[in-house]
Amino acid sequence: MMKKEAIVDRIEGKKAVLITDDEETVILPAAWLPHIHEGMAVDMDFTENPEREKASMEEAEDLLAEIKRMNGEE
Repeated sequence: MMKKEAIVDRIEGKKAVLITDDEETVILPAAWLPHIHEGMAVDMDFTENPEREKASMEEAEDLLAEIKRMNGEE
């Protein structure tokens, strides 16, 4: 798991612009942050999801196989 700290720099329409502790800019839907306001401090946790990754890869492979079948490329 990776953790990042950030501050809400500004809100632009439906987007929130955050600046991380290492000066990176992150843009997220403002709706993802309840009670959002400029200057708000947030912690972001990023966790790998191997099950979702596998399902996504299988879905892409199935779609590619279907396209090949439709084009007669079996």
